[in-house]
Amino acid sequence: MIYNIRHILLLFFLLHNFHDILCNNDTDKDVLLSFKSQVSDPKNVLSGWSSDSNHCTWYGVTCSKVGKRVQSLTLPGLALSGKLPARLSNLTYLHSLDLSNNYFHGQIPLEFGHLLLLNVIELPYNNLSGTLPPQLGNLHRLQILDFSVNNLTGKIPPSFGNLSSLKKFSLARNGLGGEIPTELGNLHNLSTLQLSENNFSGEFPSSIFNISSLVFLSVTSNNLSGKLTQNFGTDLPNIENLFLASNRFEGVIPNSISNASHLQYIDLAHNKFHGSIPLFHNLKNLTKLILGNNFFTSTTSLNSKFFESLRNSTMLQILMINDNHLTGGLPSSVANLSGNLQQFCVANNLLAGTLPQGMEKFKNLISLSFENNSFTGELPSEIGALHNLERLAIYSNRLSGEIPDIFGNFTNMFFLAMGNNQFSGRIYPSIGQCKRLTFLDLGMNRLGGSIPEEIFQLSGLTALYLEGNSLHGSLPHEVKIMTQLETMVLSGNQLSGNISKEIEGLSSLKWLLMAGNKFNGSIPTNLGNLASLETLDLSSNNLTGPIPQSLEKLQYIQTLNLSFNHLEGEVPMKGVFMNLTKFDLRGNNQLCSLNKEIVQNLGVLLCVVGKKKRNSLLHIILPVVGATALFISMLVVFCTIKKKRKETKISASLTPLRGLPQNISYADILIATNNFAAENLIGKGGFGSVYKGAFRFSTGETATLAVKVLDLQQSKASQSFSSECQALKNVRHRNLVKVITSCSSLDYKGEEFKALVMEFMPNGNLDVSLYPEDVESGSSLTLLQRLNIAIDVASAMDYLHHDCNPPVVHCDMKPANVLLDENMVAHVADFGLARFLSQSTSEMQSSTLGLKGSIGYIAPEYGLGAKASTRGDVYSFGILLLEMFTAKRPTDEIFKEGLSLSKFVSAMDENEVLKVADRSLIVDYEYSTQSSITGDQSSGIGSNTHWIRKAEECIAGVIRVGLCCTAQEPKDRWSMREAITKLQAIKHSMLAL
Repeated sequence: MIYNIRHILLLFFLLHNFHDILCNNDTDKDVLLSFKSQVSDPKNVLSGWSSDSNHCTWYGVTCSKVGKRVQSLTLPGLALSGKLPARLSNLTYLHSLDLSNNYFHGQIPLEFGHLLLLNVIELPYNNLSGTLPPQLGNLHRLQILDFSVNNLTGKIPPSFGNLSSLKKFSLARNGLGGEIPTELGNLHNLSTLQLSENNFSGEFPSSIFNISSLVFLSVTSNNLSGKLTQNFGTDLPNIENLFLASNRFEGVIPNSISNASHLQYIDLAHNKFHGSIPLFHNLKNLTKLILGNNFFTSTTSLNSKFFESLRNSTMLQILMINDNHLTGGLPSSVANLSGNLQQFCVANNLLAGTLPQGMEKFKNLISLSFENNSFTGELPSEIGALHNLERLAIYSNRLSGEIPDIFGNFTNMFFLAMGNNQFSGRIYPSIGQCKRLTFLDLGMNRLGGSIPEEIFQLSGLTALYLEGNSLHGSLPHEVKIMTQLETMVLSGNQLSGNISKEIEGLSSLKWLLMAGNKFNGSIPTNLGNLASLETLDLSSNNLTGPIPQSLEKLQYIQTLNLSFNHLEGEVPMKGVFMNLTKFDLRGNNQLCSLNKEIVQNLGVLLCVVGKKKRNSLLHIILPVVGATALFISMLVVFCTIKKKRKETKISASLTPLRGLPQNISYADILIATNNFAAENLIGKGGFGSVYKGAFRFSTGETATLAVKVLDLQQSKASQSFSSECQALKNVRHRNLVKVITSCSSLDYKGEEFKALVMEFMPNGNLDVSLYPEDVESGSSLTLLQRLNIAIDVASAMDYLHHDCNPPVVHCDMKPANVLLDENMVAHVADFGLARFLSQSTSEMQSSTLGLKGSIGYIAPEYGLGAKASTRGDVYSFGILLLEMFTAKRPTDEIFKEGLSLSKFVSAMDENEVLKVADRSLIVDYEYSTQSSITGDQSSGIGSNTHWIRKAEECIAGVIRVGLCCTAQEPKDRWSMREAITKLQAIKHSMLAL
């Protein structure tokens, strides 16, 4: 009886479903025809979809054998576009939906959550937007979910943790954010998880590290934090690919990672992992190991253990341990690495010693990077055996000796950077065999001889750096071959001869720097035809003749430096010459201009109008007449010189000087400072002392100037001197201290002497004004003065960050480096730690000297090894701002155990921020405005309450600006442009009646 009942029920079930299949057959066809009508089909692949044909035969459609129900819709890479129709959810028997690599846009329909039989849904490489529907969490049979490379936003719904059958889950390259739900740890069948290149934040769920079936894990380029679990390798025994790069993961790498013996690809770069460099034993399948940009440490002994642990990784192709804190030397066990090695990078560490021997083993090596370390010794000649090498970077070390004649072997080389070492000898002509070379840097060495003509025959070269050597000779005519050259830097050599006219044909040239050589003759007349030129520096040569008018056409030029030559004639009046901040003509005594602004600011003569050469006889007559007039003039000067000396008094402030003063020698400085007398000592800095000096120039003019004398006993003082000269070379702003000139010579003991001669600021620095010696009287700076000083400093920093090309980062903003002139206008000084934010290799080499700033003002990320940035400057400015308006140094004794000035102020309630302010400011403001304000007292305009309220609003506003500039995360800080805009608005509001 029971047996019969079961059969009856089964028959009833089959009849019911068979009826359902028959009744819904036409529905599937209608759904597909509706889909076709709503999408654009440029390739006409859906042209066969017609109502009079069997839909199961249509392109991309697969049906069940019984009932012809649509089970699969597969239409990838067909350039289809339109919105995804919600009606597709009526394909209730659909098992697989693949519309990848098309142009579908709009949101993912919520109704897709009704496709309960769905196993696969693939929609990557489209333009889908909106959020992920939580209803998709109902698809319990789903094994593949791929929405990668779209424009999706929002969070991952926790309901996705219910997709218990899921094996592949990919949301990479979208705009998703928020925290990754811990519920994903319930996906115990998951083998692939791709969440890279989104905006996920928060701690990465440790529950995901417990999914033992996981083979592929990628969460790169997010903002995730967390640590690898202690049993990481044990919990993920099947993991093959581990991508955690570009996040904020921290902690040490557990030793258990070696238990994940199937690992093939490890990428942990750009995180905060620390501790000893990890060891990777028994990873026989490992092909790529990337640990760069973390905080791993090592010693010579640990380095040996690390490379020894990779002995059995015989398939290793990529090894990158760059940008960490590795120290010690590279052991001989480097030679035991896999012979399959293609990329080897240890750049930007603290490694020393000689380069490892045995490198000739790595015949497959494509890229070798040792740059920015402290390696010494000679370059091993066996590197020449690496015939497949395409990239060799060993710049910024202390390598010495001659460069072996190995270039002829590098026929595949396209990037060769060996600059900033101590290489000597000559450049071998064999370098011309590197026919594929696009980047060549041999600058800042001790190379001599002439530049091989073969270099100028490298037609594909885009960047050439040979500066800072002892190269001589002239530029060959072959330079015209380099039609793709964008950067040519030859400064600081002994090159001579005329500047080849063929250089006019380098149409791609953007940066041409040839300063500090012995070039003579005239500037090529058609140099202005280099339409892409952004920087032209021909300073400190022996060039003669006029400035070519063609230079007026350089519309993209940012820096034009023709100073210290023997140029003559009239300065062009158009184009770049209308912008005084872009060019430098100093030291050309025969140049003149009809533009009075150029005359006043650049020290050229005023052109005499209307006089022309008469005839060749004038060349004989004029010298005779001139000599006679000179003799008579000398007699007159001799008789009157005593009278003029008596009438001339030493100026108490900077006397306006026409042009550049004469070259100031050590003797001049010694006399001006009264043998560096203690009473002329203004202050001391990190790399020297500043003196007040009374100078008398040969013109009879006098000026009181400040002299910064470098203490060359300090190891980095010379580098500070160079950095400051370079930083201030082309910047001009009313709120930057003007450097008049520099002195680099020998003192009377024959020892090296370096000094900078600058404007003198009679009101000293801001630190002295904020904290006078008379402590009881307190600072004399009023509220308005402090606000003006803050705006002045912000204006200077805004100029450096946003108006200089490349941007300049000061790196040491503090009150002691803010100087006040006679009108209490602030000027930013001391650029000894400054650096440029340029991408050119030569400038990237100039690293910050030690720690980037002063204690209390240093941005927190600098303590973690971050590179100098404008956001770091903003942090220092914010601390200075808070200090000015709270009268508390950031190094005050109250700031201990993690408490800082910024945290102290930010801890205050929004309405209590004035509790930390310097209360004397309100009293000062009330007093200074009371006497000058008249009006109806009943209106409140002249009342105490009104002015106190204005002062409080101003102070509170400034403090809030300071807090916005000192946010813990750099990305959360304001820019200097935002800061100065807000400060100016606060001032306007305060002064408005």
